[in-house]
Amino acid sequence: MQQEIWGWLIVIYLFLGGLGAGAFIAATLAYKGYLGNLNEVFYKYGFVAAPVTVIVGTVLLVLDLATLNPFKILNLFTNPLSMMSLGTYLLTFFIIVSFLVYKSVKEGKKICDHMLILGTILAIGVMGYTGLLLYAVKAIPLWASLCLPILFSISALSTGLSLNSLAVINAGQMLTHKIHKLHTILLGCEIVAVIALFAMVFGQDAAMMSLEKILAGSLAFIFWFGFVILGIMLPFVGGVKHMLSTCDGINVCNENVSGSKLHEIGVLIGGFCLRVFIIFGAFYIF
Repeated sequence: MQQEIWGWLIVIYLFLGGLGAGAFIAATLAYKGYLGNLNEVFYKYGFVAAPVTVIVGTVLLVLDLATLNPFKILNLFTNPLSMMSLGTYLLTFFIIVSFLVYKSVKEGKKICDHMLILGTILAIGVMGYTGLLLYAVKAIPLWASLCLPILFSISALSTGLSLNSLAVINAGQMLTHKIHKLHTILLGCEIVAVIALFAMVFGQDAAMMSLEKILAGSLAFIFWFGFVILGIMLPFVGGVKHMLSTCDGINVCNENVSGSKLHEIGVLIGGFCLRVFIIFGAFYIF
């Protein structure tokens, strides 16, 4: 039987939650100088986007819970052993810390290293939680694999990197060689994670129904065009070209601005499509 409890609100929450956490980590890497001589627009935008996207996503999650059972909202903070409560704590503390970081950036103050470390730890927790929330549902084989939280975490960092990169490109600035290298590696890891997820669940009846719907059924266009072509292959090929081009490892690369923008948008579309086919392609074992 196909799952019909979680719908579009959860899809958007999973996307926005991962996007905000990924944008925060990418911004932190840029702020500390690990992504080369990058324009400050990259990390400033990331630190603004992080709390905003996660807050919006959390509101959608709460609305979805309220639709199912309003009393569940009251239980979110009172059962520390449940996956929902753990996620509530992570989201709450991440929103607080990311907002404090944003406040420092807005006021032109130096961001405390301890705040960045704490924010990064919480961001990693939020990225993983978006997958663990589904992993906890053992009755759905497509979700009951540790490959799923790993896949969602990679996708979150990849989409966060693209979101911040778009801000730089729209500001008329160029990305660095290190940005392209990191992004290409993430996309490669995402390909491996998707294949591993499908391989792990292959053979189970409910999982086979999921794979059939995703690969050849009503979700095939979303998977093959939205996720594989736009979200993975085009930006991956573009990233490989940048990595093979003559480019200073520290300074910015000369690049096709329109092409780079389309690649970053493609990654965002692919990240959203990933959540769509994972949620709507799920079947129960009974």
